[in-house]
Amino acid sequence: MRRFLCFLGLLTFLLPRLGAQTIATLRTGDVLEMKLSGMPPEYASEFTLQYTVGQEGTINVPLIGEIKVVGLTSTQLERSIQSRLVAGKIFTQPTVIISIGAVARFVSVSGGVRSPQRLQWTQDLTLSSAIGNCGGISDFGKEKGIQIIRGAKIAGVYNLKEIRKDPSKDPQLLPGDQVIVPE
Repeated sequence: MRRFLCFLGLLTFLLPRLGAQTIATLRTGDVLEMKLSGMPPEYASEFTLQYTVGQEGTINVPLIGEIKVVGLTSTQLERSIQSRLVAGKIFTQPTVIISIGAVARFVSVSGGVRSPQRLQWTQDLTLSSAIGNCGGISDFGKEKGIQIIRGAKIAGVYNLKEIRKDPSKDPQLLPGDQVIVPE
């Protein structure tokens, strides 16, 4: 019982910190490449293809059929395909590797920045680095009240001065985010 309570306490401490880490999920229009190993190369080559996530949020994988992928991370998709290949008795120990194309992922920065633009998203892109990539706050821009719009909702309102004082408050951006700097 004591170990369980210690474990629960540790989870309570770590979960908020782990939740702060952002992982990109697949969305409509994303291009991904799948490679397989753990089987004869001639069979693996049938699956080594590029897939584009369709409007329905699915991809069509040989011998498996359509798989809903929107909202999944690449790791979740890898596990899903591996389990379907094993469950369908197609392969006994497949290893699936998914690579998501980076060209289809952007973040928009607008409003009171010197050079409003669409930036290519990377996993380490934060609010302050996105604003910096746009030339910083313009003469008429405000450092308070900066909004991140994610999925048609306000994901957060930030103050750049507070972020400079405490960089741990600098939020990571996700593909499709819109950063609006007030003027």
